[in-house]
Amino acid sequence: MKSTRANGITIAYEDRGSGPPLLLLHGFSLDHSMWAAQVEQLERSYRLIVPDLRGLGKTEKSSQPFSVADMADDAAALLEAIDIPAAAAAGFSLGGYVLAQLLVRHPLKVRAAAFVSTQADADTTERAEARVKTMRFVVDEGIEAFAEAFIPQLFYPEYTSSHPEEIAQTRGAIEGQRPASIALLLGAMREREDMSPYLKEVNQPCAVIGGADDALVSPQAMRDLQEGLPDCTIELIDGVGHMSTVEAPEIVSAELDRLMRRAGMWM
Repeated sequence: MKSTRANGITIAYEDRGSGPPLLLLHGFSLDHSMWAAQVEQLERSYRLIVPDLRGLGKTEKSSQPFSVADMADDAAALLEAIDIPAAAAAGFSLGGYVLAQLLVRHPLKVRAAAFVSTQADADTTERAEARVKTMRFVVDEGIEAFAEAFIPQLFYPEYTSSHPEEIAQTRGAIEGQRPASIALLLGAMREREDMSPYLKEVNQPCAVIGGADDALVSPQAMRDLQEGLPDCTIELIDGVGHMSTVEAPEIVSAELDRLMRRAGMWM
């Protein structure tokens, strides 16, 4: 991986392929490797910028609380640091929260936006309370115990039983994180604002992609996100859980390619 200073931190990122740029923002407790299939399938047509988000993977760890908006500023600063004036962007789960803030805070940096397995709404009271419990759990019990509890929520049950290698790779990514960083990210997600009122002003071509059997983000929440964006398609994939990029990689890659072409970004 490469690294650069941006927005006051050192950001680690992959820079693969050539052509129109596509920024890929990964999900909570994961790292850039969750996009491996999309990188392999799309790098012949696009330049893929795939960072580790603040506090995760090889990107600099924070000791103080930060916000999803701060993470959007990181993304904009990364593009600036590597001389990319604007890019298409895809955000998975937490990465989708970051993407929504990026669209609002730095609209000229985003040419097209794909929201993958994510939603626009803020946490409900119940979800916010659950995040506090999880913050305590990961700090008290450790990252392995957190991964053991979290993995079953990420994948469709039939996929889990039939793809042990992919499950092990995801578990490894989670277990490589610091409990303190996971707790800070949970706090950032808990405090994020509802982006629905802002997204209705977005002019860029957008897509919503996700699993029809997602246990963490409901299909209705993804439909609400799509309906709130003026120029947006949706693809909900049957028999796929939260980890759509891993469970249905060809479909996700094809939808990203379709969005790039619709936005006029192809070689």
